[in-house]
Amino acid sequence: MEKAKGYYIYILTNPSFKEWVKIGYADDVEKRVKILNSHETTPFGFRIYATYEVAGRLQDKNVHSLIDQLNPNLRSKEIIGGKSRVREFYAMSPEKAYSILEKIAKISGSEDKLKRYKLTDQEAKDEASAEEVKKLSANRHHFKDIDFRSSLTGKQYHGTTGDDGTLKIIDIKTGNEVLNNSNPSKKAIIGQAIKDLGGDSPKNETLYQRYHKLTNMVLD
Repeated sequence: MEKAKGYYIYILTNPSFKEWVKIGYADDVEKRVKILNSHETTPFGFRIYATYEVAGRLQDKNVHSLIDQLNPNLRSKEIIGGKSRVREFYAMSPEKAYSILEKIAKISGSEDKLKRYKLTDQEAKDEASAEEVKKLSANRHHFKDIDFRSSLTGKQYHGTTGDDGTLKIIDIKTGNEVLNNSNPSKKAIIGQAIKDLGGDSPKNETLYQRYHKLTNMVLD
C-alpha cells in the first residue's frame, strides 16, 4: 500500500459491508486506516479505494454536503440514546463514490490529484474470504442446487438459495421465480415432485423439510 501524505479526501471500502463506503478526510490516509483497523469492530479491515488531494483540511464536508443534496437517503443515520448520529458512510458503490470525486477533479482541473488504489494480494484474498463467509451465512439451511420436475404443473424447476438465504424455486423455461404466495405453492409443487419420484410427503412437513427430502432423492 502506498503512503499518502498531505490533505486528502479518501474513499474506504470494507468487505464486511460492501454496500457501504466511507468518505472522509485525513492528513495521512494510511495512518487513518491503521487506526480504524486497530479496533476489533468489524470482521475485516478497511482498505483505501481512492484518495483525492485537496488544498486544505476537512474538504470532505463539501463532498458530504454535495452527496446529501443529491440524495439525502444515502448517508448512514440513526438515533442512539435519543440523539441523532450521522456518520461518514454512504450506501453506494465505490465506483459511484469515485465518479463523484472524478467529476469534482475535472471541474477544478485537478485530475492529477485523484488516485485509485489496487488491492494487495492479501486484500484480494480477504475479500474472497468475506464473500465465502457471506454465502455460507446466507445458505444457513444448506440448500443444494437441483433441477426437478413436478407433475402438478408439468414444469421443470431449478431450486437454489436466494441472496437473502431463502429457498428460490425457478421455472427453468421462463426463468421466473415461483413466488411465496403463488398457487400452486412452492410446498405443493415440491410435494408432488417427491411423490412423482415414489416418495411420501406428509402434510405436516415444512417447505424446507420437503426440499431437503427432494434434494436427497434427486441426488442419490
